[in-house]
Amino acid sequence: MVRTRDTFLVNRALMIVAYVYGWEVANRLREMDIEVEYHGVLRRIKHIYVNGKVAFSIRASDGLLIPTIHGASLVDSWIRVNSETAPFVKQGRSVPVKSVVEVKNASQNMDVAIVDESGGVIGVGRLIITPEEAKTVGRGFMAKTRHHVK
Repeated sequence: MVRTRDTFLVNRALMIVAYVYGWEVANRLREMDIEVEYHGVLRRIKHIYVNGKVAFSIRASDGLLIPTIHGASLVDSWIRVNSETAPFVKQGRSVPVKSVVEVKNASQNMDVAIVDESGGVIGVGRLIITPEEAKTVGRGFMAKTRHHVK
């Protein structure tokens, strides 16, 4: 695997970011220092580094992005949880529907940032149900946590 700043590969990675998270996020990342880890034999992008830290990993099954904790702070898709639930999310627990205060730019099966009431990223998770369903359902889980702050 090779880490490179090749213009073609960086633009290809930014197109994937734009597809999943929107052009605003891709344009914001374009102004930062971006490196791409590329697997030469498989001819695939594996990781996207922003300012020297891994921000996104490419999911092998469908080619979409999974943000890391660092990458979650760069995207505009998030769910805000109340202060009672934040310590449990930091331990890696799933997010209950009742504890969600606000949802922004998120849809079902999308990887989003999980933020506390002050706006700090405490985890990354995949939405299990849509925000519209969450309003009508009184129980269950909204998101399954993938990465969490330790």
